[in-house]
Amino acid sequence: MDNILTQQEAMLRSGQISEVDYTLKIKLEKGSQEYEGETTVRFVYSGGKKGKLKVDFVSKKIEILWLNGKEETNYEKKESAFFLPGELLAEGKNELKVKYKNVFDHSGSGFHKFTDPSDKAEYMHTDFEPFEAHRLFPSFDQPDLKATYELEITGPSEWTYIHNTVPKSEETQGNYKNIKFNKTKKFSTYLFSLIVGPYAVWEDKAGEIPLRIFCRKSLSKYMDAENLFAITKEAFGFLQEYFAVSYPYGKYDQIFVPEFNMGAMENVGAVTFSESYIFRGPRIYSEYLNRANTVYHEMVHMWFGNLVTMKWWNDLWLNESFADYLSYYSMSKGKIFPDALEHFYVREEWAYREDQLSTTHPIAGKAENTLEAISNFDGISYSKGASVLRQLMYYVGEEKFRDAMRLYFKRHAEKNTVLNDFLSCMSETSGIDIRGWSKEWLETTGVNTLSPVRQNGRLFLYQGPSATNGLLRTHALQASLFREKNGNLEEVWKKRVLVKGKETLLEENYSGEADLLLLNTEDFAYAKTYLSKESLPILKRSLHTLKDRFSRRVVWGSLWQMVRDAELSPKEFLELALDQGLKEPDLSVRNSHILTKALTVIDNYIPEAEKRNWSDKLNSIAKEKSLLAQNPEQEQILWFRILENTSKSIEQLSYLKELLDQKKSIPGIAMDQERRWVILSRLSAYGDPESSKRIEEEVAKDNTDLGAKKAFLAKVSFPDPETKRESWERFLKPKEGDSTDFLRYGMRGFQWNHQKQLLVSYTDSYFNLVISVYETRDPHFASAFGHMMFPSFEPDPSLLKRTQEFLDQNKKLPELLKKDLQQQRDDMQRTLKVLEKYKD
Repeated sequence: MDNILTQQEAMLRSGQISEVDYTLKIKLEKGSQEYEGETTVRFVYSGGKKGKLKVDFVSKKIEILWLNGKEETNYEKKESAFFLPGELLAEGKNELKVKYKNVFDHSGSGFHKFTDPSDKAEYMHTDFEPFEAHRLFPSFDQPDLKATYELEITGPSEWTYIHNTVPKSEETQGNYKNIKFNKTKKFSTYLFSLIVGPYAVWEDKAGEIPLRIFCRKSLSKYMDAENLFAITKEAFGFLQEYFAVSYPYGKYDQIFVPEFNMGAMENVGAVTFSESYIFRGPRIYSEYLNRANTVYHEMVHMWFGNLVTMKWWNDLWLNESFADYLSYYSMSKGKIFPDALEHFYVREEWAYREDQLSTTHPIAGKAENTLEAISNFDGISYSKGASVLRQLMYYVGEEKFRDAMRLYFKRHAEKNTVLNDFLSCMSETSGIDIRGWSKEWLETTGVNTLSPVRQNGRLFLYQGPSATNGLLRTHALQASLFREKNGNLEEVWKKRVLVKGKETLLEENYSGEADLLLLNTEDFAYAKTYLSKESLPILKRSLHTLKDRFSRRVVWGSLWQMVRDAELSPKEFLELALDQGLKEPDLSVRNSHILTKALTVIDNYIPEAEKRNWSDKLNSIAKEKSLLAQNPEQEQILWFRILENTSKSIEQLSYLKELLDQKKSIPGIAMDQERRWVILSRLSAYGDPESSKRIEEEVAKDNTDLGAKKAFLAKVSFPDPETKRESWERFLKPKEGDSTDFLRYGMRGFQWNHQKQLLVSYTDSYFNLVISVYETRDPHFASAFGHMMFPSFEPDPSLLKRTQEFLDQNKKLPELLKKDLQQQRDDMQRTLKVLEKYKD
């Protein structure tokens, strides 16, 4: 696989090339797997006519190439680029024109094509981050060679064509339409977009900014355009004023595209979203909030990432950390989701997990090439970076933080930046030299642990070093003390604390006993926090009486960190969850911090012999609670999910089957298509003899692409050697038309913990084949295979040993595979440590 650009190549090229602009002509035909293109690249060259100039391009066939008006054949073509000899180039202005044919991609990236089985409509979309624009057109595909783009497209007249700008002319002749789009502003190649197909459209305005929402016709009945427009307008209202820079790109389109690999992508003026955000049935509050957050996140990128772009992918955090934090912060200032920062606290668990893995990296990381860049789209660049920015805002003050953003955009609009550019702006506006703070936070790895300590009449806070490097850091945070009074927990004090070194004094003359000291209330700091062992009896009695919801979240978040660090017995957590947790009045707290975590504990952190007992307890609670007719709809959704997730015995599965056949019902729960597939997959996984017939009947009723994918998942789930063998072979040698997304659904159904005996033989196959998968398949498929097909049926010391030996024996593994396997190993080590400590 040579489809990689190194940082060294990019630096060399940006030293030779400047003032780039592209003119593109694309021709599309109905029913074809190919398209025609003609691209003209104008640029200024100053490379001294030495060596070769690399032009990134993946193509089926270059038909003709002209350089400065003359046909040229003296170039070297590789899989993902062609090289022009330096002596052919003119010092100064050059014009390169390439006429070519190309094939559509089916990996979700590049120029992806999808046919909707329900109405045979064809849809295409681009997805180019970090290094895929050259799949559509020859380009200098790196973020610091910003360019303008002028697109002309010809294709079937019934299709809609969406680009970064609006059309300046449109002509229809017979069955074809020709559209010329306005020239774009300057931006990086990965932000170019072209979306095509017979889309349904909704229109509105945010002030003077035209807004449009698109989705494919077969899903239009589910589109909640009114809600999405309301969120979009609220976001524009806040961000333009906050950044003191008007939205730079004219119009704002949001397009929900099929088989998208990520949640969304911030293409200039034409944001693409995963169709998973089109809700086909009622959802719980946190899912609506998460969707809104994605809308906000992509809009923040119009400034952070699009207007001002990192120079190279090692500074990915200059895009993602800011979008991650400012999206939640902005939402918290609005009226639709004012509690957004509580949900930001939930998201930070991603950062804490990844920062404790051996694969962690500094927020201001490194990316020697574009493949390594892909691996940096992780919990560090997003969630840890965001959390550290929240800490910085608390440290310097909200207004100074905002003013630094304003200075940053004023100084660097339409340019590329590095870490020091941001630090300079923050230092200037805050009056504090932020470089020292950066060295402590942005340029190191690891997370500190803060614990309350009572000793000799003193109450203080102890800071534990980050595990691998022993670092202690400066933390600005809030601490709150609660005391039991008449069976209720009431706040005694709340104070801002600056933590430095190992110990920080909170109270000199401390006499409390039945107290709960809660560290990092309102979540200003990036640190794991523990609760004192003395406060556990208080929590078992009175946790539900704590009035402040955010504080209850922090309690449960601290308990969860203690379980993962083997500082709290998993059984003790489950007992608390199934008592105090059921008294938690807020459904999103109950879902994210209590019931979801209880399921994780049962699956991972208690001995095999006890799993069924705890699962049965939770199943019984869910069944009982779901039958209460007075429950609100969101609570019913929650209980149904727990019920389905814990159904394992013949009796429990029979109950699901009766729900499926509507012989029994749960108040407020309609047996819609999504729930039917969920139940069918579980029945199939547990070997229900009717499942194969039922899947065929269901897929006949659900003729959508999602129906086909969920049917594939359900079929693959069946515990039969032949079924597993056939699906394994299909993952490795897909049938014609199998997209990466389709195969991902199948992989989700392959491994079930209770099928260990059936699956154990695939351990050898996995380790024998996984290197070739990462070397020959697209990164999205390879990563899905690496994660989902890893033989993690249950924690097992022999699998841990096998994984470590594989890493030791293969020193030159593909970087993505190496990272994926190291993370699997680290997770196993953590799980086995918890199991070993609490095995009795």
